[in-house]
Amino acid sequence: MVEIYIDENLCKGCYYCVEICPRGVLGKSNILSPKGHLIAKVEHPEKCIACRMCERICPDFAISIKITKKNKESKEN
Repeated sequence: MVEIYIDENLCKGCYYCVEICPRGVLGKSNILSPKGHLIAKVEHPEKCIACRMCERICPDFAISIKITKKNKESKEN
């Protein structure tokens, strides 16, 4: 499972992450950051393959990806 976090305090709404995502996970939001920028948002987290392209391209280090392990029960079924 993948968790995607966008820091609203760091995102300036350049949308490089939206453009580079190969799976269309990220999109443009109507949410204003504290600095007045329209930030990016996670639209389809289930499509994320954890390629981390969004993390790498973000000039402000506003995106972080966390890969969590599935619990043992879901692996056994």
